[in-house]
Amino acid sequence: MAVLWTIPERCRRCYTCVRDCPAKAIQVVGGQARVVPERCIACGNCVKVCAQGAKRVRDDIEEVQALLAGDKPVFACVAPSYPAAFDTVEPGRVIQAIRALGFAEVWEVAFGAELVAPAYLRLFNEARRTGKPVIATPCPAVVTYIEKYLPELHDYLAPVVSPKIAVARAIHQKHNGNVRVVFMGPCVAKKQHLHTESNSALDAVLTFDELNRMFIAAGVDPADQPLSSFDGPRAHIGRTFPISGGLLKTAGMGADLLDGEIVGTEGKDRVLSTLKDLAAGRSHALFYDVLFCEGCIDGPMMLNNLSVLARKELLVRHINDRARFVSHRELAESLGEFEGLDLSRTFERENLSLPQPPEEDIVRTLERMRKALPQDQLNCGACGYPTCREKAIAVCQGLAEPAMCLPFLVDELEQVVTDLRQSHEELATTQKQLLRSERLASMGQLSAGIAHELNNPLGTILLYSHMLMREVRDDRGKEDLQLIVSEATRCKDIVRGLLDFARKSRVSKAPADLREVIEEVAGIARPRAGEMRVEVTTSVADDMPVLMIDRVQLRQALVNIAMNAVDSMPGGGTLHLAARMSDSGDDVRIEITDTGCGIPPENLSRLFTPFFTTKAMGKGTGLGLAITYGVIKMHSGDITVDSEVGKGTSFTIRLPVRTAEAVGDDGSAREYRVEEQYFR
Repeated sequence: MAVLWTIPERCRRCYTCVRDCPAKAIQVVGGQARVVPERCIACGNCVKVCAQGAKRVRDDIEEVQALLAGDKPVFACVAPSYPAAFDTVEPGRVIQAIRALGFAEVWEVAFGAELVAPAYLRLFNEARRTGKPVIATPCPAVVTYIEKYLPELHDYLAPVVSPKIAVARAIHQKHNGNVRVVFMGPCVAKKQHLHTESNSALDAVLTFDELNRMFIAAGVDPADQPLSSFDGPRAHIGRTFPISGGLLKTAGMGADLLDGEIVGTEGKDRVLSTLKDLAAGRSHALFYDVLFCEGCIDGPMMLNNLSVLARKELLVRHINDRARFVSHRELAESLGEFEGLDLSRTFERENLSLPQPPEEDIVRTLERMRKALPQDQLNCGACGYPTCREKAIAVCQGLAEPAMCLPFLVDELEQVVTDLRQSHEELATTQKQLLRSERLASMGQLSAGIAHELNNPLGTILLYSHMLMREVRDDRGKEDLQLIVSEATRCKDIVRGLLDFARKSRVSKAPADLREVIEEVAGIARPRAGEMRVEVTTSVADDMPVLMIDRVQLRQALVNIAMNAVDSMPGGGTLHLAARMSDSGDDVRIEITDTGCGIPPENLSRLFTPFFTTKAMGKGTGLGLAITYGVIKMHSGDITVDSEVGKGTSFTIRLPVRTAEAVGDDGSAREYRVEEQYFR
């Protein structure tokens, strides 16, 4: 079973664990940062930095409870950092609380440190003779990292067991192996090394957090327990092992800053740089005392948020307080009792370093992340990797995803927002068109019914008016009849417009030269324009193709707009008709621009509504632009208006090329399927 894993429901894409994992043992899949067990060194950094509590440590409480319920006595060996973990309780009471859980004896791991210290002193002296460096091995995370990722340093590892194994073997030797041994400490990595360290002599590992939960479950309050001392041999300087440099002090190896023979350092970043310098030949020290944590007092499973300095002071006070109870003679006798104890160990040689991806794969990944150019590589570290290039390498190695990049996600989100905004605008436009079509359809049905009902009586009125005009002789009577005929004729024109608006018109497309259509419209408009001192001009692009259009209906639509434009310039002006291809070449643009009075903004939305007109009573029916709108829509086109009061108006008609296919050079139209489109 894995020592560490991720709780998916709590993982929130912060990637802090990716940033703090020294072994690249975090793989991001679907935004979830999961621990890769075979790559994990169980240093516990991900547990310490995860603010969401998404990293879970294997719980061995049930296993320990099963040992306690067994037929063999169970011994507890406690890491020397326990006074800094249970900072609110006197250390002696914690020892008695552990016994209250059912443990037969409680030994201090600090005695194991006393056992291994002479072995380190011998290795240091040997290194001085041979020049071969030695790397101390009490920290299981360091050992695992070297085994998996720095195999070139494998031979430098000190073949000495850790203090916890040393004291466990001492317990087994003293009791002929007829016991069970459980280690208790702040370290997660020791769980992983439980069965991998040769002849570990340990049966289970508990963190201080698990020990505290056992106290709570059993109803044991350490503060209520009597003061007690450890069973077994007492330690002395070995209690300094959890502090940086504690191993050196216990072994009597004074570190001279000027000779450079000994390197003592702690913390993930400093340790990694030190080991890599050693592997690269940049460091020439002989002994390396390195710890992944800031000393064991900064282990990932400590029970408080005290600073390293505060914990160190707690431990130092405890060491000084207990030192008076241990004599050098007593310590020598205890060590002598275990003089023949086997303290050796072996190591596994692995190489899990991932190969460097090909450069072209890295470049391709950077392009996917929109980091192709150096100025795009922000190296912000939000993804957990220090540089965009390292992130791209991790993507190629299968450890990361492009979507982990915060700027990349922001760019993607901005694009989605832009697309949604455009889609919303298109939807709003379509909705307006649908509403307008519905209004026009309703008006068309109403208009058709009214027109048919009015046509017959209007025809009768005109017929009898003309008959009366032939019989009436006096001028006054003829003037009255002429007025009747004139008004009835105007009504008939209105009815005809209603029928033109309401009837279901089918476009009859045929090859047509748009230039000729534009000139015809200009010719129709010029007589009235001349009366009002309006100059009519045209311009048609030379590359305009012959189009498949309903020439008659399109011409009438353009005439309606042109006549309205002329009427908007009673004091003279300019009317310009133009046709050109769009920049994309997907559609034809027809523009009718005037310098007239313009259209107020409040009237623009009603411009194509039937019967809406700004002309004086009797000057217009309000159907011209409604009919024009229908004609353009039957050509699958679109019409827009841009107007400013006092500066003129511009109508732009767009006819898509897909529904206005060009004809071939031989004059024959290309194959074209005309859908029967009706304007309702």
